[in-house]
Amino acid sequence: MNLKKIFFLLIVISLISITYGLSVEKEGDIPNRATNLSSRQKKDASEAIAQLEYSKIFYNSAGTIANHGSIRIDMQGIFTHFGTRYHNIQAQINGIKGSSTVAHVSVSEESMSTKTSEQKHVVRKVRNALLESLKSGKSYRVKGKA
Repeated sequence: MNLKKIFFLLIVISLISITYGLSVEKEGDIPNRATNLSSRQKKDASEAIAQLEYSKIFYNSAGTIANHGSIRIDMQGIFTHFGTRYHNIQAQINGIKGSSTVAHVSVSEESMSTKTSEQKHVVRKVRNALLESLKSGKSYRVKGKA
């Protein structure tokens, strides 16, 4: 391979890593986690996660952003961690007080984008993180540039 091709490939690889610099990190146990989910609740959670839309992830006020059957997904609020603002997204069992959270992800505002392709990438990462959280019982963090 000649030097021009190698140089071109290095530039392409660099641009790809800059364009999609999102990372997903596993954190500790989900606070107030509901245990012993039924197969119906797991299916409802997966369906609610599939309904999640980009614009709703970054709402500025707390509230329900998706709902399916026995499960709702709430944007619980915004918090700051080491100078970066995060949106606290939780899937919860409807009608239960106390330990009702089945999946949890914090999404950094630095991952916000005006480009449709990047928004789709962010939604995929958030949905995947919520599904992993549902399976593992751990919280996840999505951060970095979209």
